[in-house]
Amino acid sequence: MKHCLNCGDQIKAEAAVCPTCGFNQSDTLEGSHEDRAENEKYCVECGATINRQAEICPECGVRQPSASGSGDTDKIAAGVLALLLGGLGAHKFYQGRMKLGVLYLCFFWTGIPALLGLIEGILMLIADDDEYERKYADGGILGR
Repeated sequence: MKHCLNCGDQIKAEAAVCPTCGFNQSDTLEGSHEDRAENEKYCVECGATINRQAEICPECGVRQPSASGSGDTDKIAAGVLALLLGGLGAHKFYQGRMKLGVLYLCFFWTGIPALLGLIEGILMLIADDDEYERKYADGGILGR
């Protein structure tokens, strides 16, 4: 594990791009992490120090990658996929949980994944953002 050059989050040692902020790890930034406050990050385009929650860099105007990693649209998309194509594991593939997606796909003929997908879709859509992140987006009970 190593730390992202931009946001400081822990990432895999072989990662070329930070999954949190989208910064290419082969690029260089001016300054160091000691130069910025806890609530600041570097712009992925120009390297200027900006607020961690900023959507657009005030220096260069470039839109910054989402800091949360999963927004409301992700929750809604996953819930709708679970309702409509849950029997095929589409929502699991969308969430990056490939092993569970393949498992759903292997057993779709039993109807059990369709029932689970329906239940999961409803639970995803009624969950608040924190609950969705904890249970579904971050690997949930079974992990990734």
